[in-house]
Amino acid sequence: MKPIYKVMLKAFVAGETVFATGQATWDFIDNDNFNQWKFMTNFIIFGLFMLLMVKYNYKSKIENNPNSNL
Repeated sequence: MKPIYKVMLKAFVAGETVFATGQATWDFIDNDNFNQWKFMTNFIIFGLFMLLMVKYNYKSKIENNPNSNL
């Protein structure tokens, strides 16, 4: 597996988990019911956003420093 794919996968999982869990916790604090569709939507959309941002940043660092260990 290419290093960029490993970084993107880690960012996707970490970003989506933290954001969706935070949103679910906020709903529990407000005494709202757990909404599975809202959780999955937050999980996927924010995960994709994090994936795109990490890919862009990773590629820009490689282009600026071709001799780096990234």
